[in-house]
Amino acid sequence: MSVTEENRKNAERARKLYVEGADPVGEATDWAASLAEIRLQVVAALAASHDLRDLRSALEADGKHMLIFRHLLAPPKSQDQFKLLCDEWSKGSEKSGLPQKPNAVRAVSEVLVRWMDREIAPWLSANRDATEVERERLIERVISFIAPKLTDTQKRNRLSAEQETAVVKLLRSLNWTQLPSVTIDTRAAVAPKHFMNKTRFATATTTAQEVDIACGFAASYVAAMECKVTNDATNSVKRINDVLKKAAAWKAHWGSFVETAALLQGVIKPEDVQRLTDEGVRVFWSHDLDAFARWVQSRV
Repeated sequence: MSVTEENRKNAERARKLYVEGADPVGEATDWAASLAEIRLQVVAALAASHDLRDLRSALEADGKHMLIFRHLLAPPKSQDQFKLLCDEWSKGSEKSGLPQKPNAVRAVSEVLVRWMDREIAPWLSANRDATEVERERLIERVISFIAPKLTDTQKRNRLSAEQETAVVKLLRSLNWTQLPSVTIDTRAAVAPKHFMNKTRFATATTTAQEVDIACGFAASYVAAMECKVTNDATNSVKRINDVLKKAAAWKAHWGSFVETAALLQGVIKPEDVQRLTDEGVRVFWSHDLDAFARWVQSRV
């Protein structure tokens, strides 16, 4: 893959600004919040499962406990890794908290028991109550696994929210009108010089895909723009893949009437930027919003 000089320069500029904008105080606050949040979740999961002796009851009460249980396995499992071990499990239940069907809960519990790290929960093999020291050791270990990832997510979400806010303010300053967010399922759903924030585009073969900003252009054309902030080059692969997946779904359903765009910020590999442009996704940068302003104004 040949990376254009423009993509390389913009990626380097974004990385430099990301490093220069690092905020020790803000990130320390994110870290402290993550530690407190995960501690509460571990304590809740232990209480709901009677110190891991009754996993089924905990899962029947709240699917979110799986976040904790997955990190008590030897070794801890990602969602995708656990799904390979237990196809009956619904990954979405971990986010929604909804309980699953009894058969699914039974299957999940069996896998958890089989893979549970007995070293961190010695009371299970000894068939006794956990001591306060053992319980605290378990809590601290789970926190050490999850808190760094949660802190990165919180930082990315915070920067992404700021990124979207900057786009909304820009569009309003250009006298664009913000519409209530509804599922876009017809070509004329977004009139020229109108936009929606956090809405969905209907697709033919998949569920409606959420888009950060939808801008109405002339002749019923619409721009679907994803705002992406990445903390490191590895994370950029996932974020770019997400944009490309949505772009493919929109193109299959809408053809050329939906133009996919991406507003990028943070640490992004030049090769990932090139993947976007090679697939026809228009790339813009948070450090050059004027380029985005000129583009949307030229389309109405």
